[in-house]
Amino acid sequence: MDSKERISILKALSDGTRLMLVNALLEKPHCVEDLAQRLRRAPSTISFHLRKLEEAGLVSKTKTQYYLMYELRLDLLQMNLRDFIAIPADGESPERKRMQRYREKVVRTFIRNQALIKIPKQWKKRRIILEEFLKKFESGKEYRENEVNERIMTLYSDYCTIRRMLIDEGYMSRQGQIYRVEKKEEVKEKMKEKMMSKRADIKREYKQTPLQAGIYQIKNTVNGKVFLGSSTNLHGPLNRDKFMLSTGMHKNEQLQKDWKEFGPGAFSFDILEIVKQKDDPNFSLEDELTLLEQIWIEKLQPFGEHGYNKIAKIREAYM
Repeated sequence: MDSKERISILKALSDGTRLMLVNALLEKPHCVEDLAQRLRRAPSTISFHLRKLEEAGLVSKTKTQYYLMYELRLDLLQMNLRDFIAIPADGESPERKRMQRYREKVVRTFIRNQALIKIPKQWKKRRIILEEFLKKFESGKEYRENEVNERIMTLYSDYCTIRRMLIDEGYMSRQGQIYRVEKKEEVKEKMKEKMMSKRADIKREYKQTPLQAGIYQIKNTVNGKVFLGSSTNLHGPLNRDKFMLSTGMHKNEQLQKDWKEFGPGAFSFDILEIVKQKDDPNFSLEDELTLLEQIWIEKLQPFGEHGYNKIAKIREAYM
């Protein structure tokens, strides 16, 4: 990511309405109509701000039946702030330098005296080692099986395992006894397609997973104070609270103040209890959640010297 892209993201986030949109999208993808109703803004206003976020690369949209669904690029939001604001030096980013150091460490650990001593179990490390074997071949060139075996054996005796891994990971293709070393661009494209397919599976699984309602807390492990909350979708407010605290935008002033004073490491984010769904036509999720709220408020008393809550209403409340 270059400096221009970073500045574009910062500009996109320097607006109150867009921050609220990011908060809402942290929970799950939304359409314009849902966001307009939630933020009490005109749909045209929401569309304008979503377009700004999209131009900055913070959100993407997909067509679902009659609606356009907007979702966040979580990989950007999960970046460390130090890495995000760091200006690349000499055309090489801090991330790239760190990755290069990591690669060198992996190679030193698993390859000694020009021989592989062990195949890594972790996928990321295994790919780094496989790329060391690729240095024995020319990109785009075809080799007979015995030639492939001989080159692999200069680093590792079990050529069958390495050969199979090179094919499984897309570095090589095979037709009969002829092996072709794929070009780097082709490997990257295949990996991109594989990752997109995996991401689509994760999204599909996420959408099919029922929402969990229940009680959660943010606990200051230094002074013991808690912020108690409840939601019909637990992971939504938990992600939102973490994001708001990390950006200094949380509406609970005392919680935000202590976060700044004690640091993120002093706080734990815990799900205390989940509403147990019942296969009963008379079952009410709202009633069950309300009962749990009363139980946990009575148990923790998260007010005054014991907590950060200011009112007894804890259903996604910030006060």
